[in-house]
Amino acid sequence: MQGSERAVNVVNSDCIKAEAVDLGGKLGGLTLNQQIISLAVWPLLQNVLSVLVGFADRVIAGHVSPEGDLTAVIDMMGLLMYMGWLMMIMQGAVATGAQALVSRAYGAGDYQLAERAVGQSVFLGFVTGSIAGLVLWLLAPLLAGFFGLNEVATDYFLEFIQILVFSAPMSGVVFVLSACLRGAGDTWTPFNAMVVVNIVNAICSYSFAMYFGMGMAGIALGTVVGWAFGLAMLLWKIYPRETKQSLLVLRRKWMHFQRDICLRIVRVGVPQLIEILGMWSVHAYGLRMIALIGDNDDGLIGSHGLAVQIESISFMPGFAIGTAAATLAGQYLGAGSKEMAEKAVRTCWRVALVVMSFMGLAIFLSADLLVQVMSPGGGAQADMAVSLVMIVAFAQPFFATAMVMKMSMRGAGATGIVMFYSFATMLLFRVGLLTLLVNHYGADLQMIWYIFTLDIVIQASVFIWVHYRGKWMDKEV
Repeated sequence: MQGSERAVNVVNSDCIKAEAVDLGGKLGGLTLNQQIISLAVWPLLQNVLSVLVGFADRVIAGHVSPEGDLTAVIDMMGLLMYMGWLMMIMQGAVATGAQALVSRAYGAGDYQLAERAVGQSVFLGFVTGSIAGLVLWLLAPLLAGFFGLNEVATDYFLEFIQILVFSAPMSGVVFVLSACLRGAGDTWTPFNAMVVVNIVNAICSYSFAMYFGMGMAGIALGTVVGWAFGLAMLLWKIYPRETKQSLLVLRRKWMHFQRDICLRIVRVGVPQLIEILGMWSVHAYGLRMIALIGDNDDGLIGSHGLAVQIESISFMPGFAIGTAAATLAGQYLGAGSKEMAEKAVRTCWRVALVVMSFMGLAIFLSADLLVQVMSPGGGAQADMAVSLVMIVAFAQPFFATAMVMKMSMRGAGATGIVMFYSFATMLLFRVGLLTLLVNHYGADLQMIWYIFTLDIVIQASVFIWVHYRGKWMDKEV
């Protein structure tokens, strides 16, 4: 059976009717279900590995820190998640613009445009990564004070950040190249690159921290070395050669500044930058509220960070399926089929609902075990984290909906729409309602997490409406 015939069979099983569309590259000749699986499986495994490495870093940090500093170390690791997110905001904006452009180009069969996008993305990824690292280095002392870290936790935090920032230019290039490859339908190569990053990171962090006595600095240095190896692997993979080539190659002639391509990437990426920067600011405000309801030594930030780390387990399948939705939405729109783009997103949504609901049940039942693995002997700090994990477990179907809908719209280039509605809900709940309840009704950490969960429920509802409205498919890239 030919790929176009398979596509017809899939479409006819749903109320959405569409003409047959056969995509190029690795997605050619596959049914829609096969396309989703081929695009989602490697990002899923990549995220599993990343979460395991994050767990490993926390365990190593707990073992290399003096016993009396455990609460401070857990607080520091909790804040580091937000700092890593801040460092990746600009890189993620370029990656989103690049993936949208490459997926549209591949769907339309314009492979030269895809290669031009790769060349410009490498340049932009390096620049934005370098800027992000510099900004984080300059802001680190201020952020430690803003989030209420005590003196011990601040010392650990600054020691870690001063080394971690050297990974920013490398991670910037890795992110944009991975996004370009996903846009072309290749999720296997980015997976391999992150396997290299995470394995080297884990081995080097353990060796530097435990065997060479470098402590927290060793964990940070291991992270830098991991990104360096991952970048080398990706550059080798996409280097042009006469033998079998990657779906995308990096050609020197496309690496000089090209105003038209950069503008197309930036036009999609800027709303993403504003959205994620605003999202980070809103989350940072929530973290500040958490710091205000306690004191520097009660470990609330650490409890929050532990719960977020465990919560990220449930995000793994959602992110993987959302990656598939983003690529398919972009490619089918590039091929001129709004119907197939819509069909692909809704199929991804149904799969994500089932999988993430199961993940929610799993983390609810194993919350205590997961917290103890990450923070052995954490005491009251760990007990609080368990209660937070149980709250968020029930929100997983709504997380699934929001992730798939938002990622698919970004993949289609409709980042402005995502930015607008995300801001509206976050400002209403995570700023307005949160401030009201903390300042006037004495909200505790659990109540704050109920507010965060309510925000996700509303976001899911809003983006279902936006999806069915259909205007997100009209965005030009």
